[in-house]
Amino acid sequence: MKKLKDFSVPYRVAQTANKINQSLTKVLKDFDVAPEQRAILDFIDQDNTLSQNELSKNLGKDKTTISRTLDALEKKSYIVRIPTQEDKRVKTINLTSEGQRVLDKTKIVIENFREAMIEDLSEDEVDIMFKLLDKISNNIDNYYEES
Repeated sequence: MKKLKDFSVPYRVAQTANKINQSLTKVLKDFDVAPEQRAILDFIDQDNTLSQNELSKNLGKDKTTISRTLDALEKKSYIVRIPTQEDKRVKTINLTSEGQRVLDKTKIVIENFREAMIEDLSEDEVDIMFKLLDKISNNIDNYYEES
């Protein structure tokens, strides 16, 4: 009889995600930023017009989790929240110079980690992996729509 870990896609994906997160935590330890925080800094760097709600949607995280992470980043002086002209309740999130410094210092570390993860994979295998993960994600969405 096969064990759950040998054939369960959710188990294998979760185990791999955990391993990635643990490894990233180790890699980023010296920079005073957690993987989730670093991902948010990267999103903000790419688009400084994002609101907290947009960030939540882009990252697929609930608003409470995003709010707590932004609070931590603000406490470290990595970001500032700026009320919009249209609606003072809506705030855009911008990097501070300290946040940009941390992002810049960690870029090469993250790039090296990403390269190491796919070192033995061909470009086709990486493309297939992305397609498979997208299909799994869509299947999950469809499952909840049908339920």
